[in-house]
This record gives sequence, structure tokens and C-alpha cells, in this order.
Amino acid sequence: MDNRFLLTVVFVAGVSLGWQGNVWWVTRQSEPPEQLSDNTQPPATQDDSNRQNHTGALELTIRTSADESSVNVDFSDPSTGQELTGVILSDTNTHALFTRLLHDRRYYDAMVLYQESSRNNGTTTDQLKRELLDHLSELSNIRNNSDFSDLIQNYLSIYYDDIDVLLLLAEFNQANGSYLEAADVYLLAKNYSYRVADQHNLLRHFSSFVDKTDRLYTEQKDWLSLINFYSHLETLGLMTSSHQFAQAIAHLGNGDRISAAGVLEQLVNDNLVGEKAANALAELSVHGGSTAISGDSVRGVSEAIALQQRGNQFLVDLTINRQDTVKLLIDTGASMTTLSQASFYSLPSSGVAIEQGRRVFHTANGVVQGTVYLVPEINLGPYLLTDTQVAVLDFDVVQGIDGLLGMNILGKFRFQIDQENRSLLLQRKE
Repeated sequence: MDNRFLLTVVFVAGVSLGWQGNVWWVTRQSEPPEQLSDNTQPPATQDDSNRQNHTGALELTIRTSADESSVNVDFSDPSTGQELTGVILSDTNTHALFTRLLHDRRYYDAMVLYQESSRNNGTTTDQLKRELLDHLSELSNIRNNSDFSDLIQNYLSIYYDDIDVLLLLAEFNQANGSYLEAADVYLLAKNYSYRVADQHNLLRHFSSFVDKTDRLYTEQKDWLSLINFYSHLETLGLMTSSHQFAQAIAHLGNGDRISAAGVLEQLVNDNLVGEKAANALAELSVHGGSTAISGDSVRGVSEAIALQQRGNQFLVDLTINRQDTVKLLIDTGASMTTLSQASFYSLPSSGVAIEQGRRVFHTANGVVQGTVYLVPEINLGPYLLTDTQVAVLDFDVVQGIDGLLGMNILGKFRFQIDQENRSLLLQRKE
């Protein structure tokens, strides 16, 4: 199995970055705030002391002086005829130039200026950071998805562990209805929350995100989407016992007493929700008889779909729009099903897919942009799925693998991989 494929497209859920355990995530929701820790890790930077860009209206070269005591800029502005050489940037004109670059959508050059400023003047960098956050918020508020994605990709490709910007990205995904992708970003932010203050801030945002998503799906009585949402949190390791209890309630809303009982039985000894779980189980037994779960109950009504094995991974065939078959690697850590650009655009039926815009994706190789399409029909074995989102990313294709089968499809089923018989057992959640 060529690991380059996995490194390119598998979401960063597999990247631990030295983060050990989930203890603070589960327990600190009820603890009082603590003092800041001084063990913050500095953001990554690149040596860009002399980078140029000559596209668009404003042409500039930004460089640091030999003793790194000042930032100089040469630039020409055809719109005004102004040409300046060797200008030493002050706090005021650095801020003005940064703002100009953002509004001109010169995001690459803006990041070069930001990096140079961060090496020389912390006060100015704080001002530029506030300007950046304000600009991102404005783009998000007006739903300018393309520019938001472009700017945040340029920034996070350098300062990938910036909690403030990651939280903005999570909120952006949430505002656009991409709840699984928002959860992915929260996992990434969790991995970079080195300070206690960041951890508390992250927990506050994450708890609000989960509550709002739960209320939305509950009001719509969209129990399957809510169950899938909690299943994804569980896959990412972001579930708390309160979330598990809410997941059981979603199963009950969907009429699935057996799955609800299975979750509740795991919670009866929990300090936070154990009493509620025991009461719910007792009520289930009174009104519905035994809640015992048979190990063969799911297998008996499941459809078995043949798999192909590659190392310790498995491939499954997916049929798109009833005519094109692709081979996807099963990846329960991927929030969205993904195809490579080469594979997707070679499909005769790709033309009927509806483009839904650009979106930022986090991979083991960094932040990348991809295009999300709505595919009218997808067949997984005997099951027909309609209007399914598929992400199309630019990555190298390993022979015989077109992409990843993610949780936006797998989450619609109870599924199990039968490794001995090399088959995927599926039962649609009703």
C-alpha cells in the first residue's frame, strides 16, 4: 500500500503531534479556569526573507534588513503611478499595506508581509492579526466562501496551530451546514491547545457547537443525521458521556430501542449521566420488554458487499449515477467521501454533478482546498443514495484507488467489516 496516498488525503485524525490522551477534554468542562501555562509552542514560520510576487495591480518585494532590525519594501502601484524603493515599514504603513493586500485579495503577499512583521515587531503583528481575524469574519458573514478558503489556506499553511483562526474555520463550516467538517477542525484545534486558556476556550466553543447541532437536527426530527453526527464525534475521540446520552436519545427518536439500550448500558456507572441512563433503561424495560442485544441480529439482516484487501486496508466499489464505478478506500476517520481530481473528471457522468463551492480540508500534508459536488445518485451495493456530497481534491492517485469512502456515506448505515470473509456488512439505519 503506497502510504503517500494516505498521507495526502486522510484527515489529520491520525496525527497525534505528541498530544497524549483525552482527559482534559472530558473532565475539564466542570473545572474552574486555571492560570495560563507558559509552555506555549511558537507557530511555524518559513524563511521568506526575500520573496517576490508580480501579479495583480500592486507589485512588491518585501525583505528584511541584514541585521533583521527593520522590514523594507519596494513596490509600484500602476493605479497611482507610485514607485517606492527601500521603504522602511513603520507600524502605520505596515498595517495600511497589509489591509490593502487583504482587500486586493493578495493573500500570498499579505502572508509574506505578516511573516516579516512577526520577526521584527510583536506589537504590529498583533494589529495585523486583529485585521486578519476581522477580514476573515467579514468574508464568513457575507458567505464569500472562495476568498475565505483562499485566505485561510494561505495563513494556516504557515501558522497551522493558530487556535483563533481554527475556531473561525470551525464556525465557518458550521454556518455552511458542514457539521462533520466542523468537528474535524475542532479535533485539530484540540491537538494544538497547549495553553489551559485555549483549552477552556475550545471546550466552550465545542460544547456550543454540539448543542446547536443537536437542537437543529432534533427540531427537524432528522434522527439519522444526528446519529451520524454523534458517530463521527465518537470516531474522532471527541465524545463525552453527555454526548453519548444524547446519542441514545437520538436512537430512541429514530425508534431504535436496541441501539439506544446498548449506549445506555455503557453509561449506568458514569458519574455524570449514570443515574439518567439507569432511569432510561428501566423505562425501556417496563414499556418494551427485554432490551438484550443479540450479536447476530445485525448480521442476519445485513447486506454483504465484497471488499478487496490492500495490506491492512479494504477497498469497496461505489457506482456513481448508475454508470461509473470507482474504488474507494474505507476510512472511518474521513468525514466526507473523497475522489481525486484525476478520477472524478475522467468519469463520463461527472458533468451531472452539481458544484457546491470550494472548501478547506485538513490533511496530513497540511491545509488544502477542494471542490464539493452534489452527486445525484450513488449505489453502495444494493443501496441507493441520492444527493450525496463528494469532495474532489488534488492528490496523487495510487493505481486502483480513486479516493476515500467517508462517514457521510458510511454513517447512514450500521456497518461492520468482516475481515475473514472480506466483506462489508451494511444495514441501513431506519
